[in-house]
Amino acid sequence: MVVYAYSRCNGGHYFRGACCPLDGWSSAQSRELDAVCQRLSAAGRSVSVASLREAGISESSLARIIVIEFGSAASAFDALSPEGYVVQGRWQPLEELGEAFL
Repeated sequence: MVVYAYSRCNGGHYFRGACCPLDGWSSAQSRELDAVCQRLSAAGRSVSVASLREAGISESSLARIIVIEFGSAASAFDALSPEGYVVQGRWQPLEELGEAFL
């Protein structure tokens, strides 16, 4: 089992690391998440929303983060590129979503 935290870029992608590998986008929040995850890993701590919060990550970074637990490292990915989301039971393509999702 492995757990990774992903930042949401302004293109709707979710990625691990400081920069989105799909379009190169980066932000203070993605760089902060990357640094905090590296510190947690070096300390032997697992990543969770609670551990990120305890490590002092900013609320603006938390607003753009998802944490995913994988059954094995082999099934984990570096980035995800959704075409849209189901929000309140309704499919919404990325181009129709508000700023909260981008």
